[in-house]
Amino acid sequence: MSDNRRYKQYSPDHGAGDREVGQHMEEEVHTPTTRDPDEPKSLFCAANMKVAQVNALIGTLNGYSIGFVGVYTTVYGYASNCIVYKSKNACETIPFAKCAWTSDATGDYCGWASQTCAKLHSTLEACAADSACKWSYSSAACQNPSGLTSTNSGIFAGAMIVGCFFGSFVGGPLSRLIGPKLVFLLVGIAGVICSVMYHISVALDLFWVLCVFRLVIGVFLGVCCVAAPMYVAENAHPKYAKMIGVMFQVFTTFGIFLAATMGLAMGQSIKYDAPSSQNLIGRLQGLCVLSTLLSLLVMAMGIYLPGSLRQKRAQPTEPVGEDEQERELSTDEKTYSCVQMIGPLLMGFIVAGTLQLTGINAIMNYAPTIMQSLGLAPLVGNFVVMVWNFVTTIFSIPLASVFTMRQLFLACSLITSVMCLLMCGIPVFPGITHKTAAKNGVAITGLLIFIGAFEMGVGPCFYVLAQDLFPKNFRPTGASATNVMQFAFNVIINVCYPIATEALSGGASGNQDKGQAIAFIFFGCIGLVCFVFQCLFLKPWDETHKVTASAPEVERHSEPDYARKEEKMATQADIHAAVAKNRD
Repeated sequence: MSDNRRYKQYSPDHGAGDREVGQHMEEEVHTPTTRDPDEPKSLFCAANMKVAQVNALIGTLNGYSIGFVGVYTTVYGYASNCIVYKSKNACETIPFAKCAWTSDATGDYCGWASQTCAKLHSTLEACAADSACKWSYSSAACQNPSGLTSTNSGIFAGAMIVGCFFGSFVGGPLSRLIGPKLVFLLVGIAGVICSVMYHISVALDLFWVLCVFRLVIGVFLGVCCVAAPMYVAENAHPKYAKMIGVMFQVFTTFGIFLAATMGLAMGQSIKYDAPSSQNLIGRLQGLCVLSTLLSLLVMAMGIYLPGSLRQKRAQPTEPVGEDEQERELSTDEKTYSCVQMIGPLLMGFIVAGTLQLTGINAIMNYAPTIMQSLGLAPLVGNFVVMVWNFVTTIFSIPLASVFTMRQLFLACSLITSVMCLLMCGIPVFPGITHKTAAKNGVAITGLLIFIGAFEMGVGPCFYVLAQDLFPKNFRPTGASATNVMQFAFNVIINVCYPIATEALSGGASGNQDKGQAIAFIFFGCIGLVCFVFQCLFLKPWDETHKVTASAPEVERHSEPDYARKEEKMATQADIHAAVAKNRD
């Protein structure tokens, strides 16, 4: 009787009962087996921001450390160039050169205690013959060497990158071993220690101390350049993972922009004709303060960073089929050897070549020098470049929601390569044009287009592709190997660029436009070669194996399940019998 009452609620008659029972059963068959109640409502909701803070803080610290090089080198040059100061007190308080306030027939001037080249030689030939002097084509005058030599500039710029090279070896495995929270905590502590040593090296003018601790912080930043994007890839919701992933590059450029802003404030405010000391050591100390603050914030993040969101989402809120669980488990647990991953690894190396061998870090580290050679004040030109660098990176966030990482990377890498070759390289070569304004205008336009394309696609997409090129269980190894290569290429560019451009120009007294043009032609050719290989072989792992992964699913659903059909038919027969008995 209870059975009759139970079925009676579905229908008063046989036909309606069949229809409603059928509808009820159809609802059961088509009800989704899983739901995701944790899906964030928007990109900027609290859940996404908890994950994005990793890319924000690590990216900013990384960017500031990159931008620090060009700004520090330029301000250090101001603090060792006697001839630009026009008052006795300012002249005699220059910290990094032995300057002397001198009088001659032309008047009073600030010169070097040993000799002042500008007063001794007025022609290129005479200046070049004196090993203690160098000729400046931009000012058409003989000058005393000031600031860092080209070799020391390369060592200074390359120190952090060498550290990053070694740190990226262990970034993925270390993050798996001790967890991302502890990794970020250690990075913050190391950053604070290194920043303190920066202050000491500035106060005592200890160049090698500065380089050693740039090397140390580089090791920890190399770990983070793998660990931070990996943390985001594993914990960001799939719907927003790409947009949050590109934020690493966005905040890296923000950090570079901060360094450029500090440089503009510290360097452009120097009053060369003021009667008082310009406190140049204090200005350099100010550049180091922000590095200390950012390191403290990273250290704090390592303490309060929430636990893994991936583990929470991995637990389904409703039961799923056993076949589905087994299939997902077997996919996640499948392991690959390095031999099996040769193809993706080689493509990772080519992608790393596109990132670094097209010259972006030559521009970032030597922007003041490059822009000065193109007719702008060094720190003003540097600021313009870095503002544009940051603004264009912001556009990568909406672009990542419209285009795939592959499409964005390929399109932008082609643009950067063409700009290097046709606008920053060939037009700058001496003899191509005799109109300086036209040459500088074309080169600056090419640089801005190059930076825009790089920051909209190449830079942001790299850190996502470094994860997506590999299956999940190979990502720690694959991402580390890819970052090792990009830092290896980065070391080559940072160390060799100033040395090579000077050598290709014919020495310190040669026309530096020649070496710069040859360097950018080289960057453009390398970029075009990489572009061809990427068009043919660049495929993220999930896209490459989508068909393979979906085949068992199609086969499973297309294959007749006779047992399930028989069970369904038997249930329908019982229902019909019960309804008929109740009606009788």
